[in-house]
Amino acid sequence: MLKTEPSPQTRGNQFSLFTAEQRKWLDKARAFADAIPLSDVIKSDSENTFRRDLFEAACKEGMGSLPFPTTYGGSGGDYVSFCLVNEEFGRRCVPIMSSLGVHVLCQEPIYRFGTEEQKKKYLVPSSSGKYLAAFGLTEPAAGSDTAAIETSARLVGDQYILNGTKTFITSGGSADYYIVMARLTEVDDPGITAFIVERNFPGFEIGQKFDMLGMRGYATCEIVFSDCKVPKENLLGPHGAGRKVALSSLGKGRVTIAAQSTGWAQGALEGAIAAVKEKPASEISAFYHLIGDLAADVEAGRVLTYQAACKIDRGDQDVIVAAMAKIKATDAAMRVSTEAITIAGISGMDPNKLLERIFRDAKAGQIYEGTNQIQRMLIARSLLK
Repeated sequence: MLKTEPSPQTRGNQFSLFTAEQRKWLDKARAFADAIPLSDVIKSDSENTFRRDLFEAACKEGMGSLPFPTTYGGSGGDYVSFCLVNEEFGRRCVPIMSSLGVHVLCQEPIYRFGTEEQKKKYLVPSSSGKYLAAFGLTEPAAGSDTAAIETSARLVGDQYILNGTKTFITSGGSADYYIVMARLTEVDDPGITAFIVERNFPGFEIGQKFDMLGMRGYATCEIVFSDCKVPKENLLGPHGAGRKVALSSLGKGRVTIAAQSTGWAQGALEGAIAAVKEKPASEISAFYHLIGDLAADVEAGRVLTYQAACKIDRGDQDVIVAAMAKIKATDAAMRVSTEAITIAGISGMDPNKLLERIFRDAKAGQIYEGTNQIQRMLIARSLLK
């Protein structure tokens, strides 16, 4: 079985970059990840089952609302610390990695745009793991482009009536509440508007469940609104502000994905190194240039990721650096995992090891939260203004 433990050669230089508090979160995440048996990781993937128990355990360790203030149950940490957690979870393919990232992403708009009542009602139980959140943006004909949203909402008395379908919703089958974007009609100030929709609201249904190539074990599914009744007090932000609400989360979400992908790349690099060490001594030198190149790819993605995270912590949420981080980190994860499997040969495709799981997940990383092609367009448009 390929080694999955970090080695000083591939991890050591990183430690001096972080504060003692950030290293505390790194150590906590690493201990949490390494304590999960590989058999549990493989089972969650092969059976496509969500581990709610692990999610609640991570929340009890303070990771469920890490970057939010203690006022609302958070841990009062920074975004760099949250990225360190995601990197470690990615390295070991912890079964709740993506769901934890989305969970925090969903709390962001409530923290920024929610009423005091909404913050107390949703943020506090989210921090403890009592509530799991999901983000309802993607539709069959609309990805990250809010302008293409077709889900509708209309105000009738003291409630909104929602109709439409969201698709490929991470944690959709297990979540307790959802941040939902819908096109508001029949009001003076229409437009894309955000709502907090609870699972038990009348007219809410779980639709098709997806058995995908990668990113398995996250209860990914459709959610369907059939005259779904949402109380007026669950409006999130003002009418027509849905795009602003969504973008407040998606910018940070891309940095989170970059951190997860850095973890995938790191795990694949460690697998590649272990595979090279199993070669005959006379053949090892032939892999020097490749291993050196792969290590440089991993570190380049890591540096951009934590640069973007530092900017968030300074209040300078740079969408261009976030886009660069997502591109570099996800492309590195894809390249390193591909080369690692090539080095390992047929054993690299063994479903009882992490390499083939990382390979499948890494492909998804290049696609979701805005494809890498879209990220390149954002960068180019900014430069060519």
